[in-house]
Amino acid sequence: MTIKRMTVRLLRRFTLFAFMASTLGAPVHGAARLDFADPQQAIEAYVRANGDTSGKPVATWATGTVYAYVPGEPPRPLFGLEVLGMSRFLRIEGGFQRLHKEVGYYTDLETGKVIDRWFNPWLQREVDVVHIQNDPVNRKFLASRISFRINETGDDVAFYREVPLRYPNPLDRANYPLYSSGDFYEAIEMFNTFARRRDLENRRLTSVPSTGSWSRMGPWLPWMEMGAHQGYLLYHSRALKPVDGLAGIPASLVEEVRRRHPAYLEAPSEFREPDETSWTFFKKLIDERRRSMGATR
Repeated sequence: MTIKRMTVRLLRRFTLFAFMASTLGAPVHGAARLDFADPQQAIEAYVRANGDTSGKPVATWATGTVYAYVPGEPPRPLFGLEVLGMSRFLRIEGGFQRLHKEVGYYTDLETGKVIDRWFNPWLQREVDVVHIQNDPVNRKFLASRISFRINETGDDVAFYREVPLRYPNPLDRANYPLYSSGDFYEAIEMFNTFARRRDLENRRLTSVPSTGSWSRMGPWLPWMEMGAHQGYLLYHSRALKPVDGLAGIPASLVEEVRRRHPAYLEAPSEFREPDETSWTFFKKLIDERRRSMGATR
């Protein structure tokens, strides 16, 4: 083989290697470092930390405690909370459409078992527990409207998103006095996601390992039957996105979902609306109960 032919062959191999490396994220001399100041790169990184840019389903798990804060009383833990979320991120113009649904169970603080009745210490009686069944919970993540911020140091990257909420309460005071905290739903939700820069700079990974947290401050849950009683709830939880999907979720939670609400073991595949919340879901239950029993409670 002549030197000229060897040179041409080597050049072709180098060109192919450089193309594959730039596409897959392998280290290439002079390759650009991930730039979070670029909105498109930031969106891609956020979705890879919280989901999967390939459109594959992703499971997330949150576990925590719900606390009550009442003026003049010390804060008190009320019950635990275990949440399974199933998501799919689809590419759209300028970013991603998240398709998501979530199921959550309130649990006994001592045993960790799911509860279907709860003793309300302010009412001094038991009430029926209505667990979280939110389907769908959709959101767009667009480069033109970044809804999160980023902190980083060394190889550690933290995405954080804070969502203040105030809108008309589906359970207004006039028609649902026992279940309504007021005519407006007022709350704030706070999300943190932690990932590694080295994972985010590996373009071969459409989904990267991550951990996080979710907190919410908001009104009494309607099923607590607290009406206009002063106070609010604080949720504090840890969140994980297992790299092996549902196999990485605690088996006890997966089995509970399979027994009670098996549809929540699969991620949505198409966009639906409107979004569901614990308040809109509870309203449907109460309205159906009233229709069937002729009640006005």
